[in-house]
Amino acid sequence: MKYESVDGLVLRTWDKAPTDRYLSVLTAKLGRISILSKGSRSMKGEQMAISQPFAYCNFEFYRRGETNILKGGELTEGFHNIGSDVEKYSLASYLCEVVYDLTDEGEEAGEILRLLLNSLYAISNALYPFSVIKSAFEFRVAIISGFAPELGGCAECGSEDGELYFDVMNGAVLCAECLRKRGREASKMGDYGDDLREADVLCPLSPASFAALRYVATAPLSRLFAFELKDGEDLRLFASATETYLLSHVGHGFGTLDFYANL
Repeated sequence: MKYESVDGLVLRTWDKAPTDRYLSVLTAKLGRISILSKGSRSMKGEQMAISQPFAYCNFEFYRRGETNILKGGELTEGFHNIGSDVEKYSLASYLCEVVYDLTDEGEEAGEILRLLLNSLYAISNALYPFSVIKSAFEFRVAIISGFAPELGGCAECGSEDGELYFDVMNGAVLCAECLRKRGREASKMGDYGDDLREADVLCPLSPASFAALRYVATAPLSRLFAFELKDGEDLRLFASATETYLLSHVGHGFGTLDFYANL
C-alpha cells in the first residue's frame, strides 16, 4: 500500500459514523483536501490530537478508491490557546471558513496557508488587536485570491490627499472631487448577492486608513500586522473597507463572521 505524507492545517471537521471524522486540510502543494480519520472521535483514538480544527500537522495517508484515509501523523502546532477563549475561537473559525471558501483541491495554496498560519499564531498569542488581525487578513487574502485593487491614488486624478473613497467593485480609489464629477453616491451595504456586483460600493477612507490598506497590500507576511492605527475612527474606516471588500468580491457573507460580530 502506498502512503503519502503532507503538511497541512485542519480548516474544519465533520463527523461520520459513531467514531469517524472527515478533515478538510489545507496544504501548500495539494490545495484543500479531505481526509477520513477513523476512530478520531473516540477518547482513546490515536488520531484525536491531529483531527481537531486549527491543528497543523504532518499527515500520513493512503487512498482507497476516491477517499484519502489517515494512517497517522505528527502534530506540529495545535494553537491550543485559541480553544480556551470564545473570541479567539470564533475569529479563527471565521478566517478558516474564508480560506475554505477561497481554496480548492489541486490549487497551489502556499501563500494562503502561510497567511492563515501567521494569523492563527497572532490570534492564539494575542500579539495584535484582533480588529487589526481580522482586517489585515481579509484584505490580504482577497489580494492573494486575485482581487488586487489599484491603490496608487485617485483613479481619475492621482490625488492621494483629502477626502478619499474606496471604489470596492472596481478595485480603485476616488477622491471626493472626482466622485462628484461622476455624480455617484456611496451605496448602502446589504446582502452580498449578485445584484451587488452591479452597484457602486464606496467606502470612505481617511489618510491613515488609506495608508494602512497600502501597507497590508504589499507588506511581507511576517510583518503583515506590524502597523498601528491609533485613532479609533481610522481603525473603523479601515475595518469597514477590508470587510466590505472581501465580502463583496466573494459574493456572500459567512455565518462565523455573524457569530463573531455578535459577541
